[in-house]
Amino acid sequence: MVRRWVWRGDGAAIPRAFADTVADLGVAYAPLVARCLWNREVRDRDAAASFLRPTLAHGLRSPLLLKDMARAAARLADALAAGEPIAVYGDYDVDGITGAAELVLCLRELGAEPLLHVSHRGREGYGLNPGALGRLRAAGARVVVTADCGTADEGALAHAADLGLDVIVCDHHHAPTRRPPVLALLNPLQPGCAFPFKGLSGAGVVFYLLMGLRAELRARGHDRLPDLRRLLDLVALGTVADVVPLREENRVLVAHGLRTLERTGRPGLAALKQTALVDEVSVRAIGFRLAPRLNAGGRLADARVAVELLTTESVERAGVLAAELEMHNAERRALEDAMVAEAVSAIEARRDPHARTIVVAREGWHPGVVGIVAARLAERFHRPALAIALEGATARGSGRSVRGVHLHAALGECRALLEAFGGHRQAVGFTVRRERVGELAARFEEAVSGQTTPADLEPLLEIDAEAPLAIATPALAEALAALEPHGPGNPEPTLVARGVDVEGVRRVGDPARPHLRLRLRQDGRTLPAIGFGLGELPVRVGDRVDVVFRPRLARWQGTERLEAEVLDLRGGDPAAAQAT
Repeated sequence: MVRRWVWRGDGAAIPRAFADTVADLGVAYAPLVARCLWNREVRDRDAAASFLRPTLAHGLRSPLLLKDMARAAARLADALAAGEPIAVYGDYDVDGITGAAELVLCLRELGAEPLLHVSHRGREGYGLNPGALGRLRAAGARVVVTADCGTADEGALAHAADLGLDVIVCDHHHAPTRRPPVLALLNPLQPGCAFPFKGLSGAGVVFYLLMGLRAELRARGHDRLPDLRRLLDLVALGTVADVVPLREENRVLVAHGLRTLERTGRPGLAALKQTALVDEVSVRAIGFRLAPRLNAGGRLADARVAVELLTTESVERAGVLAAELEMHNAERRALEDAMVAEAVSAIEARRDPHARTIVVAREGWHPGVVGIVAARLAERFHRPALAIALEGATARGSGRSVRGVHLHAALGECRALLEAFGGHRQAVGFTVRRERVGELAARFEEAVSGQTTPADLEPLLEIDAEAPLAIATPALAEALAALEPHGPGNPEPTLVARGVDVEGVRRVGDPARPHLRLRLRQDGRTLPAIGFGLGELPVRVGDRVDVVFRPRLARWQGTERLEAEVLDLRGGDPAAAQAT
């Protein structure tokens, strides 16, 4: 995919005073780190200090800023005091799974044994199911707390109220204007919510509920208070897996959650890390190794397995559950590869190059895997994508977006064609009648075209700064590590070096998508480099190129070496490679 190189931010020089401020914070390579902070709209001393050193004490706003928090915390405290049965209702993805696990573990620490229900993707679909709520009430529940679901389920919530259930919704999905019939709705996106940061994950909203509960119990004179820091590993898993912005509260929660996850004594996470071959915990390790395995149960079988894995105290049971998820994940990978290959073949056979969307529907596709297929199609074609599994008279689909397209708003314009839908800016799920799939594809194209121009869908490679290759040192890699954790809202820093000589080229890995192994030289400095998936670029020994790269410390079998991770390179014609 050809990407246009652009400066992140406006590319203009930053104020010298800000670079001096960053230097005063004790940061090495202060001018470059300051440039990266400025590009991420961190532009004063307090913001820089908070960003570089996120703390739980100062980085988390009061839970009472979330609308309905006081009511929710008081009702939970009353239920605990009276011994009323409490039910936890989680969604089937990692965000819902980890949020449910947080609730289960905290309530157990407070002496309760909650009832648990996790949505079944195949039998119940997304959101609250009236039958499941009825079964929880029949089992004795008086209070239900949701994790990552419930905001848009007005009918199911009305049924819960009729059953006499007090429902506390913890969610972060798009909120309708009309308030659902619940005891408490904790969702920063709902109208009238004063919580300034709107990007919390479902697991993050649950954590805030537990913060509010802890404060309520303290105010009532309880001396037995839960240690919420022990749950930060779960919050980090849910937050990273749901691809929400790693800014403000999310940055604090994930930064501390990664440290908790690194040293976790939780049997399930220890077993999961072992089966996933994770030696070093990172955002990348969560996104590519841990989260897919936690998701696999909900995609192909029952997500309750993952909640049990995260909450069990038995090392033996954890090993069995982790092995089960590993089996499901291997099956998921095989299904995904086959479905993506079929989708790409169909798209390329009939694709309109001017279309701004991708919609593909197939009989026999597994509905639990269409979300990953949509994500891979969106990445490959750089278009918002819907992948749809046809099942008799109905079809279940999932969508993933790209930069600049509000997917929930676009699908909202197709609402009249849909049986049900929900989600947020980057991801949606929906159900549609089979005979309306073609009409949906046409209406979706119209909706996205109304939001965008062709230029909006052009793939971009954003660059933080120009720098010589010689700047790449272990010390620089360590300095840039202060900007971690990276993810949406805080991308990894990228540099461009001009006029770099290629001294060595080797293509390695899968022949279908080879990597580039390079040896680069500039002004007497030689640096090894790797370009993942760039093996088809026409680069040769002796070429002089401009290189977009990240300096990184590569660790392998106990050794560490500095190398450049190459994101793109071009022939050294300044007119062709100039970032604009």
